[in-house]
Amino acid sequence: MQLIFKTITSVILFQSLMFGIGTQFLSIPRNAMELIIGLNPVLNKITNKPALSASYGNWLAGIKVSSFGYNRGAFGGTAGFELRYIALNDLELRSDRPTDDPLVIFSATAIALDGYYNRQTKIGLLSTKLRYIAVQLYDESTTGFVMDIGLQHDVNDNLNVGFALLNLGSMSNLYKEKPKLPVRIIVGSSYVIKINNIDNSLFVALEKSSIVKGIIFRVGNIANWNILQFIIGTQFSKEVASISGGIGIRLGAYDIKYGIQFGSQSLGIPQMLDISVILP
Repeated sequence: MQLIFKTITSVILFQSLMFGIGTQFLSIPRNAMELIIGLNPVLNKITNKPALSASYGNWLAGIKVSSFGYNRGAFGGTAGFELRYIALNDLELRSDRPTDDPLVIFSATAIALDGYYNRQTKIGLLSTKLRYIAVQLYDESTTGFVMDIGLQHDVNDNLNVGFALLNLGSMSNLYKEKPKLPVRIIVGSSYVIKINNIDNSLFVALEKSSIVKGIIFRVGNIANWNILQFIIGTQFSKEVASISGGIGIRLGAYDIKYGIQFGSQSLGIPQMLDISVILP
């Protein structure tokens, strides 16, 4: 029985790593903008008015991604929270014998609850985030806390540079081992170019992740024209390349964005839809 349990657990862990459920979900984009541009530390900002936001979409291999957040001006900066839920359904557990029916059909889920605070300092915009994580894989689970920290600095009116250090923390044991966190180091910059009545922001970022071989290189552009926003991006690493695009529209207090990504993984076409509203 112990051998059977060990085999079952190993299969579950292997499937979770393959499909991105496990601590690897921390590298899945949170919203449409992040899907297209990638995570760039210069995208953080200070907001004073309260705002609600929600995102929903599909990641690779049929993973469902949803999130809900709230932020407002507080303590001389911006404070808020975000709740993310990620699920991969209809996983099948099978024995090493060929059978028509699986031993069991189950889901793998992950939840992340973030609390964050951004504040302008003498050296730049400082961003801090504390995150609670809970991952459920069949009858095994793990929880933990991680921390993110970032800093961005305005070199001049057009150029902005920044860095971020993400996912510093630890998890409880999953079966007999602690899951490894995807520690990420990101440096990025943005440059604003105005052409007639179109504001273009060019983004460049380099990322080193503990779960990806080599460096990830990202380039993107956001073009704002009237109430419309056009977004494109691409990223390259040693093993994967992708190109992304999307569109946004601002209607008064409402902001809607859609993003889609085409990659070399052949595991599906990720898409995300965001909506945010500025409250009175």
